[in-house]
Amino acid sequence: MGIEETALYLSGCALNGKIPDKSRLEGVNFEELYGFATAHMISALLGYALESAGINHKNFSQARAKAERKSVVFENDCRMISERLESSGIWHMPVKGSVMRNYYPAFGLREMSDVDILFNSSRSDDVREIMKGLGFESQTSESAHHDVYHKPPLSIAEMHRELFGSWQTPEICRYYDDVKRLMLLDEGKNYTYHFSTEDFYIHITAHSYHHYITAGTGLRSVLDEYVYLKKFSDSMNWEYISQESLKLGIKDFEEQLRSLSLKVIDGGELSEKESAMLKYIVNSGVHGSGGNVAENEMMTLYGGSRVRFMLASIFPPFKKLKYTAPFVYRHKYLYPFYLVGRLVSGVITRPGRVISRLRSIFSRSK
Repeated sequence: MGIEETALYLSGCALNGKIPDKSRLEGVNFEELYGFATAHMISALLGYALESAGINHKNFSQARAKAERKSVVFENDCRMISERLESSGIWHMPVKGSVMRNYYPAFGLREMSDVDILFNSSRSDDVREIMKGLGFESQTSESAHHDVYHKPPLSIAEMHRELFGSWQTPEICRYYDDVKRLMLLDEGKNYTYHFSTEDFYIHITAHSYHHYITAGTGLRSVLDEYVYLKKFSDSMNWEYISQESLKLGIKDFEEQLRSLSLKVIDGGELSEKESAMLKYIVNSGVHGSGGNVAENEMMTLYGGSRVRFMLASIFPPFKKLKYTAPFVYRHKYLYPFYLVGRLVSGVITRPGRVISRLRSIFSRSK
C-alpha cells in the first residue's frame, strides 16, 4: 500500500475498533507516513491504530500523547469560557472541532488547533474582558468575524462573532447571518446553545466546502464526515439537509463528500469525480495551500482569466475588504493608502509570498 492508502486503512481501523493487520503494514516507511499524517492532523488517530496492533513508533506515540494533553486543556477551556459567558448573560455556542471531538471513538483522537465558540457580537467588549480575566491574551489581527486568544502553554481560543466571513461564499454568509434562528438552548441553560443534529452536519459540511474552494482541505474533514455519518446518518432528516444544502449552494459538494467519506473507509469504487476530489484533498493538507487559494480564486471568481485575477490582486474589490480589511471597509477614504501599503508590504516584507502566488498562477497548465 502507498502512504495515502495506509493512512486511510489505519484511520478506518481506529474509527471502527479494528486491529490492523500487520502484514498490510510490511515495508511501510513510518517516517513518511508520519509526515503525511501530520500534514492532515491525523497523527494521533493513526498512532492509536498502530498501538492497538502492538506497533509503537516514537513519533506517533508522542503525537497521541500530545493530542490527549491538548484535548484535556481544550475541554477545560471550553467549559470554563462557556460557564463565564453563561453567568454573564452572553449567548454563545461551541462549534466545529469543539463539538466534533466528542463523536470520535476515543479521547484525543480528533486533533484540534483551538477552541471555537460563537458568541453574541454585541457583547464583544465584555467577552474581551472575560477572556482577559481568564488569563488569555488577545492575538487578533484585524478580522471581521473572530478574535484569537492565547494562554500559554497550549490554550488557543477563537471567539467568533460570525460563523462565516468570506466574500467568496456569499450564499453561506447570508444563510448564517441570522444564525440564532437555528440555535437550540442547552437543557438547564439560559445562554448556552447548540445546533440540531442536522444543522451541525450542514454547518461542518459548509465549513469544509469553504476551505475546499479556497485553500483546500485535508483528510481530517473526510474523517469528520465519516464519523458523523456513522453516528447520526440513520436518524437525520435527509430531506431537510438536501433542501438547506441547496440554499447554501453546497448540495453537490455534500453528496460527493458523503459518498467519498464512506467509500474510502468502508470500501467502494470511486467515481471519476470522487477520485479527483480525493486527490485534491490529499494534496491540500489540513490547512490547504497558497497555490490552491490563488488558482481557486482565479477559476471561480474570474473565469480563469489571469489578467482579471492579477488586476484584482493589485486592486482588490471593495466588497472583499469587508472580510480582509474591515477597518478600511468602514472608512472608505483609506482605500488609496491601503493599496500603497499592500504594495509596499508585498514587495518589501513578503516578497516570497508574492513570488509563490505568481508562480502558482503562471505555472498552471493551460
